[in-house]
Amino acid sequence: MRHLALFILLTILSFGNGYSQLNTNRILAIGQNALYFEDYVLSIQYFNQVIRVKPHLADPYFLRAVAKINLEDYQGSEDDCTLALERNPFMINAYECRGIARINQKKYTEAQEDFAQGLKFDPGNRRLMLYSGIAFMQEENYGKAIETLSSTIQKNPKFVDAYLNRGQAYLANKDTTASLADFEKALSLDKYRADCYAARGIVRYTRGEYKAALDDYNEAIRMKPDRPGYYINRGLIRYHLNDLKGTLNDYDNVIQLDPNNSMAYYNRGLLRNEIGDKNRALEDFDRVLEFNPDDYIALYNRALIETELGESNRAIADINKVLKEYPDFYPLYYCRAEAKEKKGDKKGAQLDYNQAMLMERDRWKQQGQHQEEKEKGKEKKTRTKSDKSIKNFNRLVIADKEDEERRISFKSETRGKVQNINFNIDIEPLFHLSYYIKDNEMKKTNYFVQEITEINAKRQLPKKIQIGNHDTQLSKEQIVEHFHAIEEKTMSIEKNSHYILYLSRAIDFEMIQDYQSAIEDYGKAIDANPSSWIAYFNRANIRHKKMEYEASLEDEIKSEKEKELSQSSSQLIYGLMLNDYDQVTTLAPRLPFGWYNKANILSEQKDFRNAMANYTKAIELDKDFAEAYFNRGLVHILVGESREGIADLSKAGELGIYSAYNIIKRYNKE
Repeated sequence: MRHLALFILLTILSFGNGYSQLNTNRILAIGQNALYFEDYVLSIQYFNQVIRVKPHLADPYFLRAVAKINLEDYQGSEDDCTLALERNPFMINAYECRGIARINQKKYTEAQEDFAQGLKFDPGNRRLMLYSGIAFMQEENYGKAIETLSSTIQKNPKFVDAYLNRGQAYLANKDTTASLADFEKALSLDKYRADCYAARGIVRYTRGEYKAALDDYNEAIRMKPDRPGYYINRGLIRYHLNDLKGTLNDYDNVIQLDPNNSMAYYNRGLLRNEIGDKNRALEDFDRVLEFNPDDYIALYNRALIETELGESNRAIADINKVLKEYPDFYPLYYCRAEAKEKKGDKKGAQLDYNQAMLMERDRWKQQGQHQEEKEKGKEKKTRTKSDKSIKNFNRLVIADKEDEERRISFKSETRGKVQNINFNIDIEPLFHLSYYIKDNEMKKTNYFVQEITEINAKRQLPKKIQIGNHDTQLSKEQIVEHFHAIEEKTMSIEKNSHYILYLSRAIDFEMIQDYQSAIEDYGKAIDANPSSWIAYFNRANIRHKKMEYEASLEDEIKSEKEKELSQSSSQLIYGLMLNDYDQVTTLAPRLPFGWYNKANILSEQKDFRNAMANYTKAIELDKDFAEAYFNRGLVHILVGESREGIADLSKAGELGIYSAYNIIKRYNKE
């Protein structure tokens, strides 16, 4: 990592003598690019260099704090926000970020001070009001949370997140009627949010309305099929409906999505034990205890199974460990007595049995409720993960608010959304060439392109290049590798300005999020080889990434004149991108991705008819082009052609983009 920091510093120095404002701004902008596209480790390295050069600036400390909070370094984020505020005490976002970092550290009083200070400067800031309410809720001060969120709603009557959080506060305060009303209101404001359905589903589950709760979770999972907590809670609902097979399937889904989800292993272990699958239940509890060896409730459950399977020594060792934590829980002595009996230790078994009898008798005398508790124990009940009571050892765990919302993030609300589409759906993004393409088991990703195959066969680039529309995040080692590659290629270019060298260095610049340098190198590659559709293709893609990032900063533009200049600049960049894609479709007319990318740009400009024509051309070249069907379907719907749109979305779903089915369901209802 030291080599990485050194090379960034050398890169800054290479821009000229000293550290000019322009060059510092450029490094800061590259860091913001990396932050926006969620390369947090890389972004921190850039911000470090700006801080080293100009430690009096507030922005790099704040931006580094945002990166750290997303890496769950909450103390580091808090410290950086403090440094930013020392330099600029009017930075409202820094108060917000520091407050969130403090919530995640359970520093609720300090968090409230941050939100209050931010509201002094911006009294109408609804996010600060919301987080203030969340802080009270995390502190379990539900009355104050409800009061704060009610005030937020009064000032922002269409703020969905405020209704959702007030509903959670009402639910925690045992007021299911008010909670349900808030979730219903949230759904009336935005019926396409999965968390609204999940929230209502929990209330219905709490009220015993299991079929209605199941409907809500089915809808939430259709919208967000990658949320493990949704499957855990749907499994509990199915359990109450006696659908044991469905419950097991949901826990299997959780483990497939999140192999380290101890809650899913725990619940599946209980269920497998209940249906008599003892050996596999034991495997599940083994996994739970790998994650947390001091989970005493899991230890007790494992001991019970070990006793039944005749693994007496293991059972006794587990019980002994639990007894140190819960010495007054008499069933542990019954369990150990049985294990000792099976082991042949009759004397030890009798002693434990007598101890358990005495403790049980004393408890019965004190409470007089033994029979009632015994009957209640037969009911299907659940517990929250935060419930550590050993007497609830046989209850399934519900994914509660602590699991789903304890870690509050600080992220852009517009990341990855197409702003020109008037509903909250992600369009399939542009295709691009990269060394690192994210695999997707749901659909094909290994697209064949002759020119790319030839480049890879000749080993003209240091790594095999691929085409796709989803990147993987680089490791620290890969980041260092690309910085060194830039240095080596820069020296080679001084001796021989070959097309491949510029192309290769441009890809390296892209990997480290230095988009301006990448654009410049693609231009030089085109000058050296005007017939290279690859350079045109990637240059257009990088221009789009750069523009997407810059568009995320629009809220910070204050004057109307600056807004007009920004819009004018965007139109110019759109024109440059379309010119590049025109070159691609001219030089490589059989390449479906050129037509597809051009269609995406036209869609963003609301030139829907020409966009559809280009998607159609891409589909003619590749009849299994799922992304083209998906995006053309969305465009059809936007222009009022729902029937054609649903047909395209159906084909996209058939080819592996399963989110298409959720959209079809919406429009079939409307």
